[in-house]
Amino acid sequence: MATKAPMKTFASGSCIVAYIGPHVSTLSPKTPSLNISVSFEEALKLNLAIDECVRQLNKYKRNYRIGKNKGLNLRLHLQNPSITINECDLE
Repeated sequence: MATKAPMKTFASGSCIVAYIGPHVSTLSPKTPSLNISVSFEEALKLNLAIDECVRQLNKYKRNYRIGKNKGLNLRLHLQNPSITINECDLE
């Protein structure tokens, strides 16, 4: 009987952030939103990472609980300004 190949568990991709505003040191619980700017080349990387993750999510059967509980995680790293995309479990 053949076994399944293990799936990667790291990010689908990432991009470098050019600007985050307001500045990280001024964030508070009352900050309503963040402005995040990326260059065109980094936006292409972000788009590719999101597309790759969505294609991976589409392989799950959504009529099963495991497939319904999968989602996309967009993580904004504040110390080293970058964005990573990876698959996550919603529950």
